[in-house]
Parts: sequence; structure tokens; C-alpha cells
Amino acid sequence: MSVKWTLFGLCGMSVKLQAQSELTMVALVPILKTGIVASEVEKSLLQRGFVLKPGVSTAKDRLFQGHVDSGLVQLTMRKVSKKGSVWRYRVVFVSNQSTWLQKKADFEQKLLQLNSVLETNPSNTTKTLPQYCAGKEAQCFKDGISKYQSSWYWNNAVQRIKTVELKINSNYETVIEITDNAQETHHQLN
Repeated sequence: MSVKWTLFGLCGMSVKLQAQSELTMVALVPILKTGIVASEVEKSLLQRGFVLKPGVSTAKDRLFQGHVDSGLVQLTMRKVSKKGSVWRYRVVFVSNQSTWLQKKADFEQKLLQLNSVLETNPSNTTKTLPQYCAGKEAQCFKDGISKYQSSWYWNNAVQRIKTVELKINSNYETVIEITDNAQETHHQLN
């Protein structure tokens, strides 16, 4: 009887841990703040089920792996210095989708989700997929012919201070990049 209750308790904890690790993109994006202490973001990601990849991470680039909307993602966080603030995130959605229509549908869904989170800023969408790319979309992306991306910008009086981009990259992956342009400029000057 004791073994039965122990197994029941372990199953309950497993379900609870799995529920904690389920994270939506709408919940993830507000966590990815630039200009704050990197350790706070790291702690927040670890609490939400992300795992730090030890052999790949460096003092400035931290690579995490986790699940967002039940799909595997790799999240890279770029820090200004060892204890400094974050100035860039790159979230790559690892997907089994292989056809262009599946990639496009996934992109459009993420675009709608990001528009709901970033509603105060208009998005600028560029979609270029030449007709001769039909059936060989992946190759057109690798060659740089095709472009599918949407961008959100935040400006102050003199410069662009933050950028969020959703795109399909040359490796045919859906990617979100969040960059603090003001910190990047400051970091490059030092």
C-alpha cells in the first residue's frame, strides 16, 4: 500500500512539473527584457522549465533549451558583461515542419501572438517568396532570395532603441530576435 501511495505522489509531482514547464510565447516574450540584470532573467527562465546548456554557453552568450507552446526552442541570451545586463535574445523554434505551407502557417500564428503582446508598436512585415521558389522554398531561403520577416521598432528622439524581429532564417527556422540597440551601440563603443 505504501508503494502505491509513493508512486501516486511521484506521478502527481511529475504532472505538476510538466505543467510548470509548459510556457506560451505570449508569456515568454515579456520575460525577455533587455537592460536588466542577466541573472534575473536566467533565474526566471530556469523557473519556467528552461535548461542551461553548459558546454555551449560562454561568459557572454548563454544558451538555454526549453519548450514554448509545446515545441522545443533554443534561446540564446547575450550579456554585456559577466554580471551585466542583457542586450539581445535569439529564440529559435526547433520544428518538425518541413513544407513551406507549414512554415508559413507557423510564422503567421507567431505573428498574431507577437502582435497581441507588442500591440503598442506597429509591425513592418516583409514577405518575398518568388514564384520560381515553389517546391524549393528551403533552397531559396538558403540562397537569400526569399525573405519572410516582421519587425517592431521602438525609437526615442534620436535613435532606434529596441528591435523585435520575427523571421524565417536561412536555415529555414522560425526565429525571434529581441535587441536593445542602445546597449548594443554602447557595448560596441567600449
